[in-house]
Amino acid sequence: MMTMQPLLITSAANERFRRWKKITESPRAAKKLGMTLAEGAHLAQVILEKGAPVYSVILREHGLSKEAAELAGQLAALPDTRVFVVNDALYDQVSPVEHGSGLTVEVKVAETPRPHRALTEDALYLDGVQDAGNAGTLVRTALAAGIRYIAAAPGSAGLWSPKVLRAGMGAHFSAVIYENVLPEELDTLFAGKRLAADARGGRDLFRTAGWEKTPTVWMMGAEGPGLSDRALAVADARYLIPIEAACESLNVGAAAAVCLFEQRRRRLLAH
Repeated sequence: MMTMQPLLITSAANERFRRWKKITESPRAAKKLGMTLAEGAHLAQVILEKGAPVYSVILREHGLSKEAAELAGQLAALPDTRVFVVNDALYDQVSPVEHGSGLTVEVKVAETPRPHRALTEDALYLDGVQDAGNAGTLVRTALAAGIRYIAAAPGSAGLWSPKVLRAGMGAHFSAVIYENVLPEELDTLFAGKRLAADARGGRDLFRTAGWEKTPTVWMMGAEGPGLSDRALAVADARYLIPIEAACESLNVGAAAAVCLFEQRRRRLLAH
C-alpha cells in the first residue's frame, strides 16, 4: 500500500516533468543533475534490494502491471519518496522504452570520488563507446566477470543515462563508476596493467600466457574506429581475439565478454 496520495501530472510545463524529460533526452543530464530514471519492474526490484536512494516514483496513469504496482507500493514506503501519476502521453515521453511496465523510478546517481591512490583492482575502460546499448552491456558483462570498477572516457555514452541503465539490467548498482576519465589518467585510478583489445593487431589473447596474473584494466573502443590513439598510447600491451577470417569483427560487447571471461576462466583454473 502507498503511504501517501500520489500527485497527478497532466502538463508538459510541470517542473518535475521537464526535469525527467531532460534526463531522458540528454545523455549527460543524469550525471549533471545527480538523478536518473530507471524504468521497469526488474530495475525497481534491484533498487529495492541494493538500497539505492529513491527520489520519486513515476507511474503511468493507465496500463500499470500488477507486479509494477506492488513494487511501487514498496518504493513509496521508503523515506522521503514522492509518488507521481503521469498521464499516458506524458509518461511515454519520459520512458526510455515503448510498452513498458508503467513504472519508472527516479533514483540518485551514485557519487564516486576518485581514490587518493591507484586501486589494485581489475577494471574495464570504455573509450568512445557511444551506443547506449553497448555501454550498458559492457557494465553488465564486467560485473558478471567479477569486475566492479568501470571507467569511461569523455565522448563515451553517459553511463547513468536511462538507456544505458536499462541495458545494464541493474549492474550499475553493484558497480563503481568513474566518468570523464582521460586515458592519461588511468594510472592514477588503477595500478593494473592496461590491456588494449585491438582487432588491428597485437598478441593472440588465447595463446599468450601470464597476462591474467596481475590486476588488469581492459580497454575497449567504439565499434568501427576502435580504441583511440590516446588510449593505445597508454596501453601496456595489445591483444586480439583470433576470429575466423570470414568474420570481419566482433561487437564490442561480445569482444569484452571474450576477454573478461578468458581472464576469469584462467584464474578459476589456477585455484
